[in-house]
Amino acid sequence: MNAKEHKPSGKRAESKDESRQRILAAAADMLREEGGGGFSVADVMARAGLTHGAFYSHFPDKDALIEAAFRAAFNYRESWLAAAESAPAHERVPRLLKGYLNAKHRDRPAAGCAFAACAQEFAHGTADQRRAFADEIETTLNRLTALLGDKDGNADAASCESEVIGLLSLCVGAMSLARAVDDPALSNRILEAALTYGRQQPA
Repeated sequence: MNAKEHKPSGKRAESKDESRQRILAAAADMLREEGGGGFSVADVMARAGLTHGAFYSHFPDKDALIEAAFRAAFNYRESWLAAAESAPAHERVPRLLKGYLNAKHRDRPAAGCAFAACAQEFAHGTADQRRAFADEIETTLNRLTALLGDKDGNADAASCESEVIGLLSLCVGAMSLARAVDDPALSNRILEAALTYGRQQPA
C-alpha cells in the first residue's frame, strides 16, 4: 500500500466520530435553547471544545448542521415515551400529558422536545430541514400509535391516527405558547388548561 492509499487508523476514525458526536450534542442543545439563528458555527465548536476549522471535516455548512442536530435532539422523546410505556394502558395518555405539559419542561428547552423548540423556525427552514421535521413527526406518531393503539387490532386506524395527532398537537402547541408569553402566570395557565383539556378527552 502506497502513501496515497493509506487509510485512517481505527483510533483516528473513532476520534473523528467522537468529535462529530460532540458537535451534534452541542448543536442539538443550542438549537432547542436558542434556535438556529441564535448561534454561529464558532459558538457550537466552542461549546463542543473543538477548533472552528475542524467543523468543515464533518459538515458542509450550518444548514446541514442544523438538520443533523435536529435529528439528534430526540432524547426527550425517548424518555417521555418510555415513562408512558411502563404505565397500565388506561394511564398512558394522562402520563404522556403530565410528562410533557409541565413547568420543568417549559423552563429547560435545551433538554426538552425538539418539536416545541423548533417548529416555528423550521416552518421557514430549508427543504432538507422541513423533511427532517416531517420524518420525526411521522416517527413520533407511529410510536404513539403503537403505544396507545388497540393491542388486539380492533381499533379503527383513522380514529387512532386522529387521536395521536391531536395529542401531539395539543402538547407541542401548548408548550410553544407557554414559552412564548412573557407573563409567568399566563404561561402556567396555558399549561394547566391544556393538561385539563387533554385529560377530559375520551380514552
